[in-house]
Amino acid sequence: MRSDRTSTKRVIVVAAVVVATIAIGSLLTAIGRPQASTDGANQEPTLDPRPVVPIGVAGPVAEKAGLPVGFADDQDGAVAAAVVYATAPQRWLYFSDEKITAAVAEIATPAAAPRLGDEVLADVRTAREKLGSSPGRVWWLVRPLAWRAVSFDPDQATVAVWTVTVLSAERVAVPQSDWVTVTVDLAWVDGDWRIDGVRDTPGPTPLSGPNDQPWDAVPFDKALTGFTRIDGEPTR
Repeated sequence: MRSDRTSTKRVIVVAAVVVATIAIGSLLTAIGRPQASTDGANQEPTLDPRPVVPIGVAGPVAEKAGLPVGFADDQDGAVAAAVVYATAPQRWLYFSDEKITAAVAEIATPAAAPRLGDEVLADVRTAREKLGSSPGRVWWLVRPLAWRAVSFDPDQATVAVWTVTVLSAERVAVPQSDWVTVTVDLAWVDGDWRIDGVRDTPGPTPLSGPNDQPWDAVPFDKALTGFTRIDGEPTR
């Protein structure tokens, strides 16, 4: 369990709006360093076991509480889980509070889930308040780009995932991108890989193309009229 509050980072979009720009966070939390003893250190897992993953399949093979679950008990499965979990923020903004709580309980270890759920809920509510004031659609996309297996053994794994987040909201956030490497600590619990801790570091961040020009949120949204997001999630 990660429990050092002083190491905790932001979970979602930072609430402060400066010159109509919202700083983008990873929407996950760095739960901090493990302590020698914690209240949940001896907590028995209480989660429902996942479906059996066929041999040769990394996963996911199922969905619970709106998130993909069910990963193989090998390095390929750990990588697949880390990629899904690192980009789970894609869905938080469109979930109800109850669905967020249920989703966090499904993807986190029993020891980490309660605090992680509380922090995600608090920050998603802040983001909703800010983004909800936009009179136009909100474009919010979180995408994985590359991964690296940092460590692996049968009970735990650490995987780094390079991600990009795109955000645009009329009168709230000018079109912007945030490039972050999300490092996910996983534990094998009740037949699946679950989050035990997450931390993010900025970058690597590429420059814009030489022919690209700055966009405002209104023409950005108009240019995407008629487009459907690849993941099928709505825009608000």
